[in-house]
Amino acid sequence: MLPYPSAGDFFSTHPNLANFVRFRIQTVPVLAAVFLMLLVRSAFAMEAEPLVAHVDELSADPALSLQQLVEETAERYPKQGVAGAMAEEARALQRRGESLFPGYPSLYLQWIDDSVGQSRGVRQVQTGIQLPLWMWGQRAAGKDLAGQAAANAAEFGRALRHEVAGLVREALWDIALAENRLELARRVHEVSQRLVDTIRLRVEVGDLARADLLLAESDHLEKRASLTDAEAELMHARQAFINLTRASRAPARFEEPRSRRAEISADHPTLAAAGAAVERLRAEVGWVKESKQGAQPTVTVGTQHDWFERGQARDDETNLIVQVPFGGGDYNAPVEAEANLRLNQAMAEREQLARDLEKALHEAEHHLQVDEAQLANATERRQLAERHLEISHASFDAGEMELLDLLKIESAAQKAIRDAEQTALQFKRDVARYNQVVGEMP
Repeated sequence: MLPYPSAGDFFSTHPNLANFVRFRIQTVPVLAAVFLMLLVRSAFAMEAEPLVAHVDELSADPALSLQQLVEETAERYPKQGVAGAMAEEARALQRRGESLFPGYPSLYLQWIDDSVGQSRGVRQVQTGIQLPLWMWGQRAAGKDLAGQAAANAAEFGRALRHEVAGLVREALWDIALAENRLELARRVHEVSQRLVDTIRLRVEVGDLARADLLLAESDHLEKRASLTDAEAELMHARQAFINLTRASRAPARFEEPRSRRAEISADHPTLAAAGAAVERLRAEVGWVKESKQGAQPTVTVGTQHDWFERGQARDDETNLIVQVPFGGGDYNAPVEAEANLRLNQAMAEREQLARDLEKALHEAEHHLQVDEAQLANATERRQLAERHLEISHASFDAGEMELLDLLKIESAAQKAIRDAEQTALQFKRDVARYNQVVGEMP
């Protein structure tokens, strides 16, 4: 089991509660030895024996830190492939921006003769190589796009680790809360079993009515059902953790101090990644404007060889052809508009993300303030419930209280104790959530 703040063992800190099953044993001396045997037997029988056979094993590793777990999980996270593809794209764009030509060079060959027509022996051969040329400003736009793509890939990787950190934090605290609920349910179940055993003995000697035994057994079955639910909840939390991390071990300690950051800064991993995506699209708009959909200027250098009549000498010439595209703005406008649309959508998403983060930060701060107030209140309620329960057991021992009333008080006390333990854990979980919102990495 993962370590967390131990559930309040009010049964050990309050002897009267731990031994509340001493129902006027002094009036039944012959049962004292039997009672002690039942107490010891139930304590060992109830120790960590799951009611459900299915168990998802998860061990606590003192050498494993939260930071290390996040890094290992991020490496196995499905989106890691996207980060790798983005980095590869950036390298490809860089190679294009640094290449000598903006497109494919091509070889040129042309053969002309008049054999189909007059057939006077006219022959013409043209050869050459066609080289695309960078337009003015196009190469700079290509290099800028490559740089922004590399920055976008890097920020995406950082945001991905931040996303994984949030998932790991939630999974660990879900386990801690589930384990705490299971521990409390197990303790309540143990005490309920002791109560049933003792009441059964008192019924046999005629000290209590059989209806009291039926009531105690019914209450015990409810406690058993709650214990089964708590075991199932813990197994679900463990399986969710294993499914996320692909590991069967967890950090022994993962509590975090509250981050000193008090606002959403520009270097927040998620916000920085959104900003890098905007700059990449802005650079892409510049590339589209300069590239004119690939209509590159070209220069062709080659030769031309002519035979005009049979038997005459061949003329050998050199060819130089320069092609420069112009105009065509209307044809390129839809492509520019599409790129600009993607840019504005990304800008809108970034601004919405900034607002969402500000809202989440306000809620995280509010949750911590509420947790602090509730923790103080829950602690006080727990103390009052423990004292009330102690007095009630004394009254029941003296025959001044019915079993049904005792069970009601016991149920209320157990709820107060559970609320206090859960609130303490929820406060620490909300500290981790606050750190996640402000962009603090483990």
